[in-house]
Amino acid sequence: MSRRFACVALAGIASVISTAWAQQPESQPPTPPPAPAPIPAPPPPPKAIPVPEGPVVNKQELAGGLIVEDIIIGSGPEVKPGVAVLAHYHGTLKADGTVFQSSFETGEPVVFSLNGVIQGWAQGLPGMKVGGVRRLTIPAAMAYGERSPTEKIPPNSDLVFVIQLEESMWIEDLQEGTGPAATGPCVAVTTHTCKTEDGAEVAKADASNPYVWIPGEMNPPGTQFDTMQLAFEGMKVGGKRRVHIPARMNVSPPQLETDRPRDVPLTIEFELVGVRNLPQPQQQPRRPGGR
Repeated sequence: MSRRFACVALAGIASVISTAWAQQPESQPPTPPPAPAPIPAPPPPPKAIPVPEGPVVNKQELAGGLIVEDIIIGSGPEVKPGVAVLAHYHGTLKADGTVFQSSFETGEPVVFSLNGVIQGWAQGLPGMKVGGVRRLTIPAAMAYGERSPTEKIPPNSDLVFVIQLEESMWIEDLQEGTGPAATGPCVAVTTHTCKTEDGAEVAKADASNPYVWIPGEMNPPGTQFDTMQLAFEGMKVGGKRRVHIPARMNVSPPQLETDRPRDVPLTIEFELVGVRNLPQPQQQPRRPGGR
């Protein structure tokens, strides 16, 4: 190859490179990442609400000196022994009216089982209807006696509670069973249908694929009870029941796989087809308000 030809070839290559370089788009600054979405403000805390007052419309004295006074008689379902309820409460010392605990002050009602409260509550709430307001004057022997759970309640104090009932689970027996009875914590096997408030069927278990309930499966936060365990209590195999469960009591662990909707009111109609009772746990100390 002659020197002249090589020079011409190099010149041509240089011209091509120069043209290609000139055709490259100018570099653009990098696109900045999108701004993070604003964090929504937390909801405002519940506001305190006034403690209901008014004349007593019904009064009765029960065994042990427990005084039950209805200020408002509700129009909803009636509370039965051993169920769970959602209620506001205002607790004071009978001696001087000192407030020791009140959900009215926090504005947030609490969920609790009547199996886990002081004797005065367990005996004084059954018969009350949802929407009602009741005052309980509880002798020390039916409250905490000498073993007070807090310095705010001196030993051997008589207590007064004003209770406003917001919601209650209710249980209806449809058929008496003849087999072993469920007592305390248990593993229960059922066939059932679950319906929402509008009557829509949202879950079902039939004889070919029954459902196995385990303790802790429906455990409202901050409580020590299982809603369905309360529904099984005392029921015999072969029996049928219908239970209505308010939304605040229809809470399951997030890791539980189930086709039942959570956090909505449910009505479950079920037949108990098998049960295995488990050892009874030790009784936990009871606190004011029954929680």
